[in-house]
Amino acid sequence: MSPKNRKTVSRLLLALLLPMLLGGCWERQELNEMAFVLGMGLDKAESGYKVTLQVVIPSAIASQTAGGAGGAGVPVVVSSFTVPTIYEAQRKYSLDSARASYYGHIRILVIGEELARAGIGKVLDMLKRSREPRNDFYAMVAKGTTAEDVLKVLTPLEKLPASKLYNSLDKSYKASAKTVAVPLNQFIEDLLYEGKNPVLTGVKMSGNVSEGEKKSNLEDSSPPVSLRYSNIAVFRKDKMIGWLSDNETIGYNYVTNNVVKSSGPVAGDDGRPIVIEALQTDTKRKVKFIDGEPHIYIDVKALCNVEEVMSNDNLEAESVIKELERKSEEKIIFRMKTAVEQINERYNVDSMGFGQLIYRANPQAWARLQREKGDNYLKSLPVHYKASVTINRIGITDKSFLQDIKE
Repeated sequence: MSPKNRKTVSRLLLALLLPMLLGGCWERQELNEMAFVLGMGLDKAESGYKVTLQVVIPSAIASQTAGGAGGAGVPVVVSSFTVPTIYEAQRKYSLDSARASYYGHIRILVIGEELARAGIGKVLDMLKRSREPRNDFYAMVAKGTTAEDVLKVLTPLEKLPASKLYNSLDKSYKASAKTVAVPLNQFIEDLLYEGKNPVLTGVKMSGNVSEGEKKSNLEDSSPPVSLRYSNIAVFRKDKMIGWLSDNETIGYNYVTNNVVKSSGPVAGDDGRPIVIEALQTDTKRKVKFIDGEPHIYIDVKALCNVEEVMSNDNLEAESVIKELERKSEEKIIFRMKTAVEQINERYNVDSMGFGQLIYRANPQAWARLQREKGDNYLKSLPVHYKASVTINRIGITDKSFLQDIKE
């Protein structure tokens, strides 16, 4: 290629590339023109929905000290709008604040219990459709209250309430099997799966919201209003139908292999409690077809430690450890069995995903089960339980020092 032709080709390539560079920032927004939404609440309203946005105040990010001490003021502003569609709340917020709401950093979605019971499939469309939210934020149901009230409560341990709710759920489900941490995308996937109904954790407010939204709630060593996670909400498709208790939630988490850590007492030989903590658990689930009928088999393996002893049992004795392991296995099986039976009896929904296991193992058998029994297949579905517990450590002492205290 001659130098003249090479120069012509270079100019043509440059002319083709320049428009790509020029159009790269057509949708650019400056940071000081954006309102960062950390938490969103959805409630049922007479004429549509009440959408609540918890937006961080930019100056609050500058200081990382909890509670916004001194004259810093509250770290967030909470705005609520009654709208016919969720998207309309964005437009209303922009008119009120002169800033465009940005959902790229959203941490939590709180759904009022009344709306959850009415059905939430339609209201989730905007969040799933929009390119801003990452859809890995946690969703939860406001137990016995509204999402608006939950998002109004200021939290003392972390400066940003939505971040506090996210972080506490992220840690609590790993430390205790009494909650579940469900990102929005997982909830939507469970809605779409064959033979699976979703669940969400519940968040409960104690105290009066009018006190919880004041700065004084940050400054009291014993805040009058607090938020805590409590139980899990059971759904039939996109409609909430009830709650599970703490023990049923633990059983649910064992069945679905969602236990990171769990602890609880078992009785020693003298009837006094010994606290056993499961540090590693693994649940295997499979389907076997016996005479053409599906059977569910659940096998839990748990590696445990002894964390507290109020009994006089001698933990040096192998027979004592074996007995504690046996009692722990029985307790795990009892919790799983109770959770499955209670969900089936009270709600008749497949929250455990047994139908999904059958569908994946044999789609034809699942189709036949649906034709013959419909949603009632759970009532006659045999479920077999097995648990194997190994106590690995008993601490740095084999028996309680209380036995050596002289009268």
